[in-house]
Amino acid sequence: MLVAAFFTAAFHTGAHTQPLAERILGQFEASPVGCAAVSADHPQRQVIEADIARFAEVVPVPDQVRFEVRDCVQDGFVFRGNTIVISSRLAARPAAQRFFIIAHEFGHLQLKHHGAVHSFVARLVTGAADEGSARALVASHLTSLSHRHEFEADAFAAQVMREAGHDPAQAARLFEDIGSERDTTTHPSAMRRARAIRSLQ
Repeated sequence: MLVAAFFTAAFHTGAHTQPLAERILGQFEASPVGCAAVSADHPQRQVIEADIARFAEVVPVPDQVRFEVRDCVQDGFVFRGNTIVISSRLAARPAAQRFFIIAHEFGHLQLKHHGAVHSFVARLVTGAADEGSARALVASHLTSLSHRHEFEADAFAAQVMREAGHDPAQAARLFEDIGSERDTTTHPSAMRRARAIRSLQ
């Protein structure tokens, strides 16, 4: 995803609670719950669905991967490791930048980032003395892993852009337009990402 999004999962107590690792992960995963549905005949949705179809002509998309187009604040994100949610608002961006965002989110799946985060959190939880310690460990270690994943997905998307005939510099311009030099817990700053993409050329 291009914009950090935290959706705090509700805690459940009792005999049938979710495993601790899953509860913690629920705090850090983006969710379509905050997105609005978009009708099938909406022009913005049709633009994005056409983009997704063109992307699938360039990159083989496994049958288990689903795309959803919704009206979201975030440009795009992966939900539960197999659904890529793309915001209909992206229709206002240039085609090459829309392609980059789709490729970036798909890159997270291809690079198995979802599974890596699950394994990472599970290992920390196993070694923690209690739930408070587990949460503190995840909070203190997740940023470096998440930032690395974002750079890797950006590099994947830039390569796919070249193969599809798009200029990766458009992706760098996307982040330069955002202009932020501030890292978040889950994402490197926009300008760091722009510089990393330009260094690949």
